[in-house]
Amino acid sequence: MMYFKKNICFVWQDLQLNKTSIKMVIGVVALLMILGTVPGSENTLVRWHSVKDFILLYRYEFFHFPAFLCLLGSTFKTNSWIILRRYTNRAQIGTHKVFMVIFCALFFSFIVFMLGVLCTAFVKYIVYPNMKNYHAIFLYVPTSSQPSSFVYFVCMNFLITTILGIIFVIINDIFAHRFLSVVILTTFVILDRFTTSIIPYLFYMSETISPIYTIMILSVIVIILGSIVHFSSTYKNYYTQDDLL
Repeated sequence: MMYFKKNICFVWQDLQLNKTSIKMVIGVVALLMILGTVPGSENTLVRWHSVKDFILLYRYEFFHFPAFLCLLGSTFKTNSWIILRRYTNRAQIGTHKVFMVIFCALFFSFIVFMLGVLCTAFVKYIVYPNMKNYHAIFLYVPTSSQPSSFVYFVCMNFLITTILGIIFVIINDIFAHRFLSVVILTTFVILDRFTTSIIPYLFYMSETISPIYTIMILSVIVIILGSIVHFSSTYKNYYTQDDLL
């Protein structure tokens, strides 16, 4: 327990060191989501009825995931000597990376959903409080959705983001090039949308088919990938690098 508590403190310290970059990424995401509620914007031409619908309008593959990679990349700039003074072995450095991904995924998911709630509430109660039916100009009227469906969507977003974040760490460990890792993983996620459609299936279909098993399977994948990073870090030479990640 003390080890995990110490690791969380170290992750928090790294986030504090890079808070300017984090604020920039979150600021851009917030600005673009808020602009989606302005009359005349592209999203006003699309029908949406809930926070979930509003968030999904900003395609995960083209908007949320690249923004998350920018957030994650900005936190992975801690000097190697700072990390090496914290831990007694290399495997613990791998655990630090996994904790960083989980914390960033949790923080990013929280920000996205809070912005979604605020934007939809703004439209529903302030911009168009009396709109009961569809209008020829403004086609959206946000309404409440089932709480269980929303909670499941939050879980899916967090788990998928965490899995992809850990895969990003693995790819970065292999190629030792942050930008190349971002390009490879972003391309993979975009191709998935037009080929196997695994991520769209998890967002749109898994809730009605096997929600509990889906959450369990994704949780197991997180544990397996985290273990891979943990053990692979044992064989990595950090002394030859300018920075840790």
